[in-house]
Amino acid sequence: MPGSGASGGASSNGGSGPSAGRGGTGGSATAGSGNNAGSGSTGTPNPSAGCGTANKPARVSEAMTQIIDFPSSYDGLKPFPLLIALHACGNDNNQWEKMMSDRKATELEDGYVRLMPNTTNSDKCWQQGSDSANSTRVLQQLDNVLAKYCIDKNRVFAVGHSSGAQFLVRMLANKTTFQHLNLKAVAPVAGDPAAVAAPIPVLYIDGQKDTQRGATSAKDTVAKFRTANMCADTSMPYTQIMGCKSNQNQAQVDPGCIIYDKCTVPTIWCSHNDPDYGSTEHGVPCFGLPAITDFFKSL
Repeated sequence: MPGSGASGGASSNGGSGPSAGRGGTGGSATAGSGNNAGSGSTGTPNPSAGCGTANKPARVSEAMTQIIDFPSSYDGLKPFPLLIALHACGNDNNQWEKMMSDRKATELEDGYVRLMPNTTNSDKCWQQGSDSANSTRVLQQLDNVLAKYCIDKNRVFAVGHSSGAQFLVRMLANKTTFQHLNLKAVAPVAGDPAAVAAPIPVLYIDGQKDTQRGATSAKDTVAKFRTANMCADTSMPYTQIMGCKSNQNQAQVDPGCIIYDKCTVPTIWCSHNDPDYGSTEHGVPCFGLPAITDFFKSL
């Protein structure tokens, strides 16, 4: 289980995982403050080409291609942030849609236009490595949303789970794709490492004993983000993300979060003990959606 709290002392070395980092100063760190500078939450919107059009749908669904959900207050005039949500292997692309509804993630449902692409692969997995077909498709879907609907281009975010998280990280490793996505921040859950092309705010979430990933997968993935974000190898506890009761068995869950020091952008790692997803610790934990919402709002 991750460390359950912090007692005084200097910041600990974060290179060996959150349980080490949780021996830090005992205070909480704000993602957009201190030496982890955020970009502010009150910036001027950058309206997409679709603003002012007559397109005011509640939901767009194209079988085996994509789902786009819109807040009830979407009117085609006010630019909304966009969330790109990539599903896990073996899941349909309504995975995040269903999760938001089941867990009553009201702020995500009411506050974001949500693009949920579907992989082109018949096994419902995102290919890892060179994946031009799926990358091209996701970028085309993004461009289409920006052209047809009213989006704040300064607030495009992305999440992914498992295979979707791996795919997201690999898209970030391609400089051209990274620039095309132009993401404000990302929150991958249970991914694998790739060399991220440029600094980007990140909330990385994994199960401390994830049975579907290698022993060093999470540490190695976070190390790639730390390198891109020019972080120190020290960290402190990030106590703004609260514990919760597991959806699996109502067990108390410790988020196990730390924030790294001296990063150019916020770099947070939560290594939790939620047994959800068939007791594999591989799922989106009970604190996941509220934490992702608050992280994106802080930027």
